[in-house]
Amino acid sequence: MKAIRYAILPAAAGLAMAAPAAAEEALPTLEVTARQWKESPEKVPGGVAVVDATRLGGPGGDDFGTVAAATPNVAIEQSSAQTRVVMRGMSVANTGLQDPVGYFVDGVALPFGATQAPGLFGLQSMEILKGPQGTLYGRNTEAGAIKVETRAPSWTPAASLDLVAGLAKGAGGNAPLGSLEGWVSGAAIPDRLALGLTVRADGAEGPFRNRLDGRDDGGDTSRLGVSGAASLIVGDDTDVSFKSTVARNDMGKMRMRYLTGAQATPRFETNYDTDAWDDSTSAVQALQINRRIDDVELTAITGWTHYDRDFQMDVDTAALPTLPALYAHTDDALSQELRLASADPGARLKWLGGVHVYRQWTDIDYAIGTPRVTRRTELDQTGVAGFGQVEYAVLERLRLGVGGRVEHVAQSGDQRYASAALDTAYGVDQDVTAFLPRVTAAFDLTPETMLYASQARGYMPGGYNYAMAFSGASFAYDPEYSWTTEVGLKSRSADGRYGAGVAAFRTVTRDKQVVEIAVGGATSYTNAGEAEVYGLEFEADAEIAPKLRVSGNLGLQHGEATDYRTATADYSGNRLPMAANYTWAAGLDYGRGEGVFAGARVRGSGPYSFDSANLVRQAAFATVDAEAGYDFGGVRVSLWATNLFDEATYTRGLVAPLGQIVEDGAGREVGLRVSAKW
Repeated sequence: MKAIRYAILPAAAGLAMAAPAAAEEALPTLEVTARQWKESPEKVPGGVAVVDATRLGGPGGDDFGTVAAATPNVAIEQSSAQTRVVMRGMSVANTGLQDPVGYFVDGVALPFGATQAPGLFGLQSMEILKGPQGTLYGRNTEAGAIKVETRAPSWTPAASLDLVAGLAKGAGGNAPLGSLEGWVSGAAIPDRLALGLTVRADGAEGPFRNRLDGRDDGGDTSRLGVSGAASLIVGDDTDVSFKSTVARNDMGKMRMRYLTGAQATPRFETNYDTDAWDDSTSAVQALQINRRIDDVELTAITGWTHYDRDFQMDVDTAALPTLPALYAHTDDALSQELRLASADPGARLKWLGGVHVYRQWTDIDYAIGTPRVTRRTELDQTGVAGFGQVEYAVLERLRLGVGGRVEHVAQSGDQRYASAALDTAYGVDQDVTAFLPRVTAAFDLTPETMLYASQARGYMPGGYNYAMAFSGASFAYDPEYSWTTEVGLKSRSADGRYGAGVAAFRTVTRDKQVVEIAVGGATSYTNAGEAEVYGLEFEADAEIAPKLRVSGNLGLQHGEATDYRTATADYSGNRLPMAANYTWAAGLDYGRGEGVFAGARVRGSGPYSFDSANLVRQAAFATVDAEAGYDFGGVRVSLWATNLFDEATYTRGLVAPLGQIVEDGAGREVGLRVSAKW
């Protein structure tokens, strides 16, 4: 389901498209934690977008299309292989183990990014940070970061229920879908302890149909998520919170089809001769302690993440006599962060410093090929970092900032390769120390308008080729590094009703991690590439009448592999995967409080390719989402539609020996939503 209505803070403008207020009321002040301290988004010298709780978790608010609609120059792959957010043209060669866009739940990093995300349910807010975030957030944030906060407990008795039912257009007609989310919260001990619990269940049939045997369950999805929270007030200066989110996702993996060649099939029709499924569990636990000591705030976040994934797939995506690929992946990570920061948000000098340590264990068993080849991979990682930032108002309207992070990552990888002809083992250890500086300048042209500039270094650690390595030389690859320069202008009226902004950026990546095709077809990863991305982003929103708000954004970018040579091809000069020349969105929202409400959004993208050779392409597209209903005061009833005009899109594409393979994006979905609050 695609996103329908949003509260958006544009990346360049720092604007909030919250529910419209009456003309005589000022909109509530919005705060973000992009720089690990609370401040208004207009004071952040960089791109930041916010999606608030009212737009998350409903029809269309439960997938990552939310991110692409909230800010320009973003593309989403939400496929049966992985979930990734391609931000400002930056993506990775590997599938599943690394991502340049970091994903954080309640302050805890998920090692495998959006693919590991428990799902967008029970959330309080989402912040989308653009540009390198390694100075404060560390590894895997070279292109940006997505921070989500799950719902905090209420100190008064409260509950809500949200029911969505609908139909999705598919190969065999309309397939049912639905979700049910419930929340209950209140004080267990008045003024001392509050508890909250969210439960979410989703189910969908199709829209895929398998031509070979007529099965229509190859695209079925079943999800169950539970999120709990506890807030404890220890004293006047100390509070403790614990949040736990666990989600199970079972889905059919018969979703990919040939677009070209003798095996080609129409939209939503597959041709599998082997069952294919994908089951995963993701758990995130976060314990946070906040204590104020005089004019200093201490924050401690202890995190544990667990991820388990198990799938089988028909590796040729066709009715050929091949063995299915088998994949089993288990990962656990422990982390601890301590931060000290100045407590006065209005001080002339603001500062922050901290340390972060983590330990991660990964086991992957992957079997592929006919005859069978099995790879068993064990990875151990340890990281330690020290970081800090300072911002000083050198003049009344001029603020200069500097920050830095020193991060050391030690990785140990071992793999056992077994086939009918060879049984061998090899291992590679990697140690890297990265320095990630960031400098910023912000000048208030007027009390409502800020001009800013920033430069930051990003990096992504080296990794391991779990799927196609055949020796120690093809098993590991090195880190990549980049520099990003950004300048922008943010403006918002004093009452918060009007805003606009523009940002320009340029990123140059060195030692880019790229795919290399070796003799015999085996795939390895190297650091033979360089890339450049530059672009512009425009965003604006306005309350043009009481209860009526309009918004829009436009992104222009050019992403090019400036030096990309493999053993078999030279891709230098090609466009980077999933880096469209332009993206755009426009929205209209009406209504607040009781009575009629309605919203509509159109989101578009220019054409782009999925592969480095620029062979598999997504044509330019535009999708329309809409919702209209009535608020009875505590109960809201609405009709909704996503991809209203059934635009054909792909979520994934690749080149195979028999032709081009794609996975179709969701078609038109329509339904009814009923929400109640107590």
